[in-house]
Amino acid sequence: MQDTAEIILFTALGVAFAVGLIVLVRWAKKNVVHVAAYALLAVSFLYVGFAMRSDSPGAWVGIEMTGVAVYGSLAGLSFVASPWFAVAGLLLHPLWAISFHYLGTGSVFTAAPFALGNSGFDVALGLWVAFEIWKSRAKAKPKADAPALKKGRAP
Repeated sequence: MQDTAEIILFTALGVAFAVGLIVLVRWAKKNVVHVAAYALLAVSFLYVGFAMRSDSPGAWVGIEMTGVAVYGSLAGLSFVASPWFAVAGLLLHPLWAISFHYLGTGSVFTAAPFALGNSGFDVALGLWVAFEIWKSRAKAKPKADAPALKKGRAP
């Protein structure tokens, strides 16, 4: 277990990586939800790589692939159902990272700084995606004071 300064440092480093990704996505004008969904899937697979280095990789890889299935499903649903699935996955993933990889049995093969950094990354990216979804929905809503269009008449 890390001391408070290390927890803050590595979590902040994860947030910094999320900010870097946000800047890159905005600069490239890419779909924020899609990039976030791919990022969620990628970080889920990183834990599979850690599990392969453990003393009993067969069991650990199976457990980690369960995480990939859960978070990958949420990422996939964000493409076909609702972008909020990506937000849900990103905001739930830190629970997996902290409870299993930082405090729990998965800590035997996962570096504590990675679990902390991943948690900061996920939360920052999830909150940003939620904000972007909310902002785009707010723009799409018609203004209450805007005149209603009559049927069959285009502006």
